[in-house]
Amino acid sequence: MKSLVALIKREFIEHKGAFLYAPAIILAVLSVVMLSGVSFGRFSAVQQVGIISGAKGFEFGFLALSGLWFAYLLFALFFYFADAFSADSRNNSMLFWKSMPVSDFKMLASKMTAGLTLFPALIFGAALVSGVVVFVGTLIMVYTVPGFHLSDPLSYLATGANIAGFSLGYLVLALLWYAPFFGWVGLLSTLFRRWSIPLAFLVPGLVGLAENLLLRDAGPDGGYVLSYLRRRADFEINGDDLRLALFSDAPFDSATVLGRFVASIDWTQMVGGLVVAALFVYVASEVRRRAVAG
Repeated sequence: MKSLVALIKREFIEHKGAFLYAPAIILAVLSVVMLSGVSFGRFSAVQQVGIISGAKGFEFGFLALSGLWFAYLLFALFFYFADAFSADSRNNSMLFWKSMPVSDFKMLASKMTAGLTLFPALIFGAALVSGVVVFVGTLIMVYTVPGFHLSDPLSYLATGANIAGFSLGYLVLALLWYAPFFGWVGLLSTLFRRWSIPLAFLVPGLVGLAENLLLRDAGPDGGYVLSYLRRRADFEINGDDLRLALFSDAPFDSATVLGRFVASIDWTQMVGGLVVAALFVYVASEVRRRAVAG
């Protein structure tokens, strides 16, 4: 267990630029742009949406920024897994403990663990800080923009907790759902290093093309492989549920929206995907071990 913690710590040290420094810079720029824009009246949300409460404005802004941070996380994780599995492939030592080599499977498992726990936690922390920025901006708009109503302080706290809980719940589920895709690009990186980035899309595309040529469009539109991958990559919340929760006068109810979403998840696909992700990591570790031994 201590060795796994040390390996995850090393991953943080080696990749803190993308998951700590870059988000900090983005937060700084975001804070300056947002607060200066609000202060100088650059936002016209009230004129477009109508009279709303401060808490509802905070709700919109916090949820929107949480979605943007989630997109950043997926982007960063894709490039992380496309490189991390092939990095330091000839040295399994941990940090400066050169006398404590570990197995290739444990090495890659630590990278997978860091990518699904530590790094998302850092980005989630950035999302929470951005929520504070939105809160400050909302308060400025309440006192400077006609049409914004000051809400009860407790309503701001309830809204923040709801959005944070919703974002965290969706983040955890999405990371589990997309784990096989991360494992796939990680496996390719052990074989082709940074060529894994285009190959992650090219290989399924070629398989789908071959299937369509062989079956002559006898199956679903685009073929069975690409149709399945399109469905498997879709992990969106029902738009009607989300719009109803956002545009109602009542505060955002994260428990209801997230509960309906959880009920709609194909849990067989979820568990199967995790098994496939573990298999990808194991195969990648065997490829890596044989490459080092050779």
